[in-house]
Amino acid sequence: MIEILDNMNCCGCSACYSICPQDAIDMLCDEQGFLYPKVREKNCVQCGLCNKICPYENYNRPYEDLEKTFVGINLNETIRSKSSSGGLFAVLAGRILDRNGVVFGAAYDSEWMAFHKPIERKSDIPDLIGSKYMQSRMGDCFKQVKSLLQMGKEVLFVGTTCQINGLKNYLINDYTNLLTVDFICLGVPSPMIWRDYLDTFFQKETIKYINFKDKSLGWHTFSLRIDENNRTFCKNGKETYYFNGYFRHLYTRPSCANCVAKKGNRMSDITISDCWGYDVIAPEMDDNKGMSSIVCHSEKGLRLFEECKESLKWKEGSIEDIIQYNSGYRESAPDGENKNAFWNDYKKLDKKKLFIKYCSPIKNDIVSRATRKIGKIIRMVCGGKR
Repeated sequence: MIEILDNMNCCGCSACYSICPQDAIDMLCDEQGFLYPKVREKNCVQCGLCNKICPYENYNRPYEDLEKTFVGINLNETIRSKSSSGGLFAVLAGRILDRNGVVFGAAYDSEWMAFHKPIERKSDIPDLIGSKYMQSRMGDCFKQVKSLLQMGKEVLFVGTTCQINGLKNYLINDYTNLLTVDFICLGVPSPMIWRDYLDTFFQKETIKYINFKDKSLGWHTFSLRIDENNRTFCKNGKETYYFNGYFRHLYTRPSCANCVAKKGNRMSDITISDCWGYDVIAPEMDDNKGMSSIVCHSEKGLRLFEECKESLKWKEGSIEDIIQYNSGYRESAPDGENKNAFWNDYKKLDKKKLFIKYCSPIKNDIVSRATRKIGKIIRMVCGGKR
C-alpha cells in the first residue's frame, strides 16, 4: 500500500491511482494545492502494485539514451506565433494525427486550470499548444492511453518528465505504438496559487484567452497575456507577480527539488524546449519569434523527428549546449529561500498583500541587466571559437 510520508517523494503523476485494481486510491489536494494519493484502506487488498510502479520507489530506463540533438523552427508562422517556442509540438502531433493516432496533452478547462485530455483531430491541436505553468490534472488519462495502445492505436503523450516516467512505469510493457514527449521544466507551480492569482487580479470580467508565453513583445522576453471582455493584460513575465513567484521557487511542488526524472533519467522519446543560448547555438536562425531545441532519446523518437523535417527549418545541435544554456535539463528546481515564509503567510495575509510581499518584481536592477547584456555580447563574439 502506497503511503506518502514525505511530499518530496511524490510527483503526483497518478500512476498508483491508475493501476489500483480495486480503485482504492484517490488523488486529493493538500494544503498547497497539489494532488497526492490517499488509499482507502478498507478497499485495499495489499497487492503492492502501487508501490511497484511508483517512480520514486522503482526506476528502470528501458533503453540507452541517444541524446541526438537538433534546433528547429516550424515553417508555419501562424502556428509558431501561438506556440511557446519554435512550434515543434504541433508538427509532431500533426504527424501522429495524420496516421489516425491520438494525442494527449495539457489543455485549459472552463476555469482556466490545466488538465490532460486526448485529441483525434488536427483542428484541436491549438487546445494543447502553449505552456501551462501549473501542474495539470491527469484524471484517467493513463488508463485511456493503455486502452488505446492495446487496441493498436498510435499514441503521442506529451507531459512533464515525471508524468512520462509515471506513465511508462504504469504501462510496464514498452509499447511500440507509444511515443512520449516531455519538456525542460523548472518545476510545476501549484494550481491553487494560479487560481488565487486570477481571483485576485482578474476577478471583475470574464477571461477569454490566456497565453503564458505570448510573443507580442518578442520571444526573447516572453509575456503573460490575459484577454478579458474589455481589456488585454500583456506584460513581460518577469514583471508579473505570478512569474516572479515561480522563478523564485516559492510554490513549486516539493518533489521538484528532488526530481528523479532528471540527471539523465528521462524515459521520454523526445524532449523539446526553448533554444536558450540561441545567440551562440543558431544566431542565423533567430528572428525573436521562437526556436526549439529537440533531443531525441530513442530510435523511435528520432524516426518521428526525421519524418517531420520537411515541415521545419532545422540544424543539428549538441547536448553540451542544452546542458550549458538550459540547466533544467539535468538539474532539479531548488526550493526558494522564502518558500517556507510564503506558505506560513499564505493563510494569514490577504492574497494581494501576499503576492506584493513575496512576488513583486525587482525594480531598477541595472547591474543585472547590464551583466546579461555584456554576457550576450561576449557569447556572440566568442561563439565561433568553441
